[in-house]
Amino acid sequence: MGNAFVKRGALATAAAIFSLSLSAQSNALFDTERQTFRGTGWTFSAGMHGFSSRPDSTDAFYSIANSDGSLDTLHMGSWGHEGHRSLRLGIGFWHVARRPVVWDRWSVEVHGTRNTAISTFTGLVAGADNALALNTLVDSGRSNLTTELTFRLYRAFEVIPDFFLEGQLGMGWDREWGAQFSRTGPDSMFIPRLQPALNRIALELGAGVGVRTRSGRYLRLHATYDAVQLSPFAEEGDGRVQWYDGQFQPWNLTLQWDLLRAKSAIDCAKPPAKDRPAEVLFGSEMEKAKNKRAKSQKRRARKQRKRRRF
Repeated sequence: MGNAFVKRGALATAAAIFSLSLSAQSNALFDTERQTFRGTGWTFSAGMHGFSSRPDSTDAFYSIANSDGSLDTLHMGSWGHEGHRSLRLGIGFWHVARRPVVWDRWSVEVHGTRNTAISTFTGLVAGADNALALNTLVDSGRSNLTTELTFRLYRAFEVIPDFFLEGQLGMGWDREWGAQFSRTGPDSMFIPRLQPALNRIALELGAGVGVRTRSGRYLRLHATYDAVQLSPFAEEGDGRVQWYDGQFQPWNLTLQWDLLRAKSAIDCAKPPAKDRPAEVLFGSEMEKAKNKRAKSQKRRARKQRKRRRF
């Protein structure tokens, strides 16, 4: 009985700590009270885009049934899949939540990169006389440019002042521009494949580390990958891109530079801003108005004195 109470207490304590970690995010980390910065800004990124084969090799066997019931083997062997890496550059706009509950920031970003992949079959392929002979078939695909438009949500967990870990959840649309796909070799002995899709939508997951280098400036290193491909839906139900017989997993490792826009200097002649109601209103414009009122009051007083004399 005592051990049960101890376990329950430990679970309750852990739940309370987790709850506090979600709700007790430091406002100073992103200036969520809007004392100095606007809470919106630009973000710039540069990094590496990966197009990894998952799996990198697969066995292949294709046979057909003849009219007499016998079987003919058209090919048997294995595929080797290879995806390539490329440079990835991006720009976006980000916003800090005033009162974060689950997500403390969101961003809309566009990136440019390039997808390239090659799949090679090596094995025995049937010839004109139905005899099997060693042969190869090559699938290749590449794009002149791959654009990625992504909406992301972030949550930071401050480790020590100005240093934090973060989790990410995003939804992205990828588009292949100038895509070139080819299949060379004895393709009649293989199952025909449809032309690969040029557009895809995927759910993205990621994690990273960040530092506030100075107020309003943030440097982050984060890694992301496509977790679930929504359109076209992959056979495996995950984020892999299918180019003919190969399946490839997109991932990114990016260095992110975030800038918050500073608020303009306080103009004391104007009414106070809604988010700074306690500002003291004084300034050159108000001093001029004060002097003008004083002069008009003196003129009125002189006129009254002249009337009394007469």
